[in-house]
Amino acid sequence: MKAHMVQLTLSLLAFLLPIHSYSADISVTARPDRDGYAVGDTARIACIVSIPSSYHLYGNPLGPGIGKPLKISLQGNDGFSVTGMRKSPAEKYKPDIGEWVWAYEKEARFFIEGVIRENAPEEIEGTIIFDGLICHTACVPFTKKVPFVLTINNQVHNAFSAWGPSLKTAFGASRPMEPGTGGTIQKAGTGHRDLDIDLGGLSSGEETGMVQWDYDPVEPRQKYNVVLALVLAFLAGIILNVMPCVLPVLGVKILSFSHGLSESRGKAVLRSLIFAAGMITVFMALASLAAFAGYSWGEQFQNPKMLVGIVSLIFIFALGMFDFYVILVPSNIGSLEQQTGEGLFSDFYKGMFATILATPCSGPLLGATLAWTLTQPTYVIFLVFGSVGAGMAFPYVLLSSSKTLARFIPKPGKWMEDFKHVMGYLLLGFAVFLMIGLPRDMILSTVGLCVFLAMALSFYSRIAPFGSAIPRKITALLVAAGIIGAGIYVNFGVLYSSISDTSLKKAEKQAGVWQEFKPSLLRSAHASGTHVLIDFTANWCMNCQYNKIAVLHSKQIVELIKDKDILALKADITTENPPAESLLHHLGSRSVPFLAVFPGDNPYEPVVMRDLIDKKRLAAELKKLPEK
Repeated sequence: MKAHMVQLTLSLLAFLLPIHSYSADISVTARPDRDGYAVGDTARIACIVSIPSSYHLYGNPLGPGIGKPLKISLQGNDGFSVTGMRKSPAEKYKPDIGEWVWAYEKEARFFIEGVIRENAPEEIEGTIIFDGLICHTACVPFTKKVPFVLTINNQVHNAFSAWGPSLKTAFGASRPMEPGTGGTIQKAGTGHRDLDIDLGGLSSGEETGMVQWDYDPVEPRQKYNVVLALVLAFLAGIILNVMPCVLPVLGVKILSFSHGLSESRGKAVLRSLIFAAGMITVFMALASLAAFAGYSWGEQFQNPKMLVGIVSLIFIFALGMFDFYVILVPSNIGSLEQQTGEGLFSDFYKGMFATILATPCSGPLLGATLAWTLTQPTYVIFLVFGSVGAGMAFPYVLLSSSKTLARFIPKPGKWMEDFKHVMGYLLLGFAVFLMIGLPRDMILSTVGLCVFLAMALSFYSRIAPFGSAIPRKITALLVAAGIIGAGIYVNFGVLYSSISDTSLKKAEKQAGVWQEFKPSLLRSAHASGTHVLIDFTANWCMNCQYNKIAVLHSKQIVELIKDKDILALKADITTENPPAESLLHHLGSRSVPFLAVFPGDNPYEPVVMRDLIDKKRLAAELKKLPEK
């Protein structure tokens, strides 16, 4: 009650003081992200707020301290449907009196996103209103009205084309300012849609994932720069080679090395460089997704359709290990490559495939490095991802270029057939493992699709074996494509529709002490002073499964959870889970595994842990939590 009275008094004094007695004032400019838009385009308006020297601008949410939270309003935006607002991250500010608050100094950036409607005029004119408070030795309330114009010329303009690199970077590092936490939107003739901020630190919007977090994670932090990030990324890439996700493809590469012992050293090095190029190509594609689409490491596995495609690709690759088909694709290793001299494309494809399989794993150093990288300019993102790819490819180039190391590679022999079959079984097992990440009502359809893929490959190999005439190959290929198309229709058009029902879509209840993550549970726990442990995980993440079995579900940790009366929450991002992903990003991570411990007496400074969890360290942190 006392804090509310102090806050009310401060606000009244601020408004009663004559504004003109202070020279300090903010300036706000608005910049659309394109020079022109077409109907249906996503438009973004950047608002750059310049703050006077020595002053701070109160953010929103405010935090536990005293101040006036910033509010943003939008008026006169007929033809422009606002879908959300974003903001640059605020910093903790500790005034001389009272608790800390979230605030900005020097500059703050806010972004308004929306869609151009069909009834949009040639020029959409509107006003953005900022209502807030800046303070130094005195507090100055302000209301700024900033006009903007969106030109509708129905021409093609690339997103962000009117923004410079700094604005693009700021947008990539921005956080949602969601309904219930940021401002008001007024549509012409329709009144206001309420978006006022909830000062509790956690807002509504759980259904859409638009939740405002107010945490300052505690972890051993490494001060990064570009050079250090490149070094750590290179080492992380080397470590990825021993992750279980990559082992099946590495076995295939070992076979290629063994076959290549009779080749010249130059050709062996060339093939390894081609293999490396395949790896780095995929890493550049991942960098593009991260820089321009905001994708995190392994996020492609959240899309069920893409996951079905990856499972199918692994299944096809595995069939090649059993000589199920004999065509000139990467699965065709061995003598056929040597006879035709067409192994370079095979090596390139294997490099790409190895990188795709690596993304469900996040080895040591990778998580923290990528978390820093994804907040940096675009060129840094590409450099670091390229360094990870170079590190992953480095052992193969080294092995092929060193005669001393090449001696450790066994010579070709009968063992290779058995080894190839073992790799085939590992690939099949990995495909089954990835299917765990699919919705349950899609698993049977995916298995059925794999059966049709086997039928199509068998038909092609039987009708158009190696050496067949081109017309015969084309005919067989068209029939095989028809079989695959029929498989997609039967399994995902008929079978999937018949088994997909609400009972299959219900989330599986967590066993034992673990519950499904919900922002409302976290909010209630903070209010009651309950300790919280959140495990950010995914079914397609193998290291997550290790943490689950060896650490989180171990007897010692489970007993500590019960003894300390800890609320254990599982934040599963196997498929899209916006609230969990929002909190994960807010806590400073873009990959899983990730763990956060929220002490009941200090919940806004959680202790976080990345990648493979140290059981002793986690137990020590849980033991530190005070008894309720």
